[in-house]
Parts: sequence; structure tokens; C-alpha cells
Amino acid sequence: MRRTGSRAALAAALMCAGLLSACAARVPAGEVPALPSPPSGPTARVPELTNKHVDLVEKEFPAAGLVALIRYEPGLLLEAGTVAVTDPPPGTIAPAGSVVRVVVAGAPKNLDDYIRGNHEVFLGAGLSSDGTLVLSVYQKGAEAGAVIEGARKYITAKQYRVVSCPRSRVELEQVQIELSRREFLPRAGELKFSTQVDPASCALRLSADLTDDETEQLMKRFEGALVIERGSGAGYGVRT
Repeated sequence: MRRTGSRAALAAALMCAGLLSACAARVPAGEVPALPSPPSGPTARVPELTNKHVDLVEKEFPAAGLVALIRYEPGLLLEAGTVAVTDPPPGTIAPAGSVVRVVVAGAPKNLDDYIRGNHEVFLGAGLSSDGTLVLSVYQKGAEAGAVIEGARKYITAKQYRVVSCPRSRVELEQVQIELSRREFLPRAGELKFSTQVDPASCALRLSADLTDDETEQLMKRFEGALVIERGSGAGYGVRT
């Protein structure tokens, strides 16, 4: 339904704001893994993406310095894939690295959508060298089991396995945002580098032309959250 008929849907979406306790039926509110506190320092403004396609979330939020947690809601009377509401709302000033909850109309269409809608649990997915699908999850005990099991109906690969990671997707994206501020090394302002969440290694992959001392310094500072590829970076700033 277009904007002229979306008031009721938006009202329903607003009921799903806050911690999305009314919308997160697949993961009981008390069982969602606790999210880390955002880093202190610079601030960011929540982008205005209401009534726009969910694909823009993964572009605009990292660029703004914020982490988006998407939740699909099939019951909303909006065009599938449309952003219904964010919490906090657009224009809010928050610490850089803060988590913003994003309610999206419709149901996941495929495994990528399902993972994107459950980043509290999933870091991502990829293929191993033998062609096996690997699902990387941030898991504490069995509380995420229902969400992981829910991925099965979207899996088309003949073989798959689940690997447990010590850090959440949120934590890795917060590190990514911190690196994008170019304060992690004295010469970071001129350094050519790229970053990408790498589910296979349960870490953030940093590609940059670093010295031995710089590599050691960063590995120690981020305590295993980074995998560093030495050599010229593929681009400037953040790549997702």
C-alpha cells in the first residue's frame, strides 16, 4: 500500500518500536543476546528511510555511523521490503556506533533476508572450500536455537553447518565504524584501507598496507576482532 493508505500500518509498526518485544516472536525478548553498549565520543544522526526500501539501510546506516538491526514484520500493510519505522526515529542524535532498530514490512524472501533480519544471532553465511554452506552465529547457550532452526526453510545447499563465534555482528560493525573515523593509527588519515565483516573468520577483515608494529598494535587493541590482510587496501574507508 502506498503512502496514502499507510497510516494504520505505521501505527501498527509504532507498536513494534522500542525493543520490538511485540514483534520478535521468533526470539523471546528475554532470550535475545545482550547487545554491547555503543562507544562513547562522536555522535551520529539517524537517517530518514521511512517508506524506502530496506536495501538502503545497509548503505545509509554504516555511512551515518550507526548499526541497524532489522526485523521483518509480515503483518504490516505496506509494500514488502519497505521500512516502516525506526527506533529511535529519524533525525535523532545518538552516539556513533549506537544500535537502531528497523521494522521492515513483509517476510524474508531468501536466506540473505532471513540472516539480515536476525543479526542479533547471525554474523552471516558463506561457502567453505568444499562447497558446504557455513552459517556463522553469535550464540550463548541454546537461546538462539529457534532462530537458527528457522533458517532451514531458506537453505537450498545440500550440506550446511553452523559455527559459533565469540563476537556478535553488532560488535564487529561497531569496530568497523570506529575504524572509519580514521583515528586508529597516527597515519590513519592518509592510509588506504578497506573493512568488511567476514563471517567465516568471525571477525572484521581489515585490508591495509601496515607495518609489523602497526599490525601488532591493532591486533592487541581489538583483541581478536580483526583479521588483517597486509598489502594495499582495496579502497578508502569502509566496504561492507
